[in-house]
This record gives sequence, structure tokens and C-alpha cells, in this order.
Amino acid sequence: MNLHEQKKQLRTELKQRRSKLSESSRSKKSQQIIQFLHEFDEFNQAKSLFCYISYLSEVETNSLISGILEQNLALSVPKIMGKTEMLAIPLTDLSDLEPDKMGILTPESSLATSDSFDIAITPGVGFTVRGERLGYGRGYYDRWFSKNKVKIKIGIAFEVQIVGELPLEETDMPLDILITEERIIDLRKKSFD
Repeated sequence: MNLHEQKKQLRTELKQRRSKLSESSRSKKSQQIIQFLHEFDEFNQAKSLFCYISYLSEVETNSLISGILEQNLALSVPKIMGKTEMLAIPLTDLSDLEPDKMGILTPESSLATSDSFDIAITPGVGFTVRGERLGYGRGYYDRWFSKNKVKIKIGIAFEVQIVGELPLEETDMPLDILITEERIIDLRKKSFD
């Protein structure tokens, strides 16, 4: 099986694992993840944040986004443009979002910020404890990370999304911190020799 097929098979398996969580369980686990996030000094001191808008069975980010907006911090959210590009669009109000063709809430505006970010909250299908991430297969986040300055890349996921190994490519960008409902893994302090 080639790398592409391995990734595709793993994505299917991990999405199934995640979708088997009940809505109440997902909600409770998401709240714990957000609580852990608030334990980070860097998160609490951040002035500019980039955060994905949760969709389907992902870790729920609406309450996190609302909290960031209430603090009047600079927040940008993703907007997919075409088949390859993801932009960081400033967001000041949740009412500025509308469903895109896949049903993901997205900013109406296409005016991207070129600012650097203190924190980027990143989704994924699968992760390892080494900070490796398996995305949805289009490479949006890896390309965006390669072009944008982000001090700390934080992946948030449910424990069922953690695996021992991931099939990786050179373009796959590792995370600095991984948070699940059970643990915080600060990869900046670990060595995996």
C-alpha cells in the first residue's frame, strides 16, 4: 500500500472513531480541552490568534471563539479558496459567518490578514504524541503554516484520534503542543531521539 492509500485508510478509520463519540461526550471532552488550553500562559497572553471553526465531529471551538471575541483579541479564522489555498480572515463577530458549499461556517469576507500569529489552533483527523498531524488530505494547513508566521501551533483532538504512527511526507508540519481531553503534550520540551 502506498503512502497516499495508507493516509486515506487511516483517515477513514480515525473519522469513524471520532464520529462514534456521542454528542454529549464530544461536548464534555471539548470543554475539557478548552479548559486545558486556558492553562497555558502563552494562550492567555496571546494577542493574535488563528482558530478553526469546528465542523461535524471535530473538537468544538464555538465557545472558544466566542471567548476570544469577548476579550477583543485579534482573531482570524480559515477560509478555503479554490483547491489549494487557505486564507486567514479576521473575525469580529460570529454573525459574519455563513455556511460554505460543504456547510462549514466561513467568513463572508475574503480579505486576508498578513499578520503573524501568537497561537494557531489546528484541527486534524489523527495525531501522534510527537506532534505529527494527519489532516484531511488537501494540505491546506501545511501550506498555510509554510507561508505564515505562527509562534505556537496547537493541535486539539480527542484521545481516540491519537495513534502510534502516521504515514508522513516532508511537507507535513509538526505541532508545538497537542491537547486532548486527558492530557497536554508540550512538544517544545520533549526530545524523541
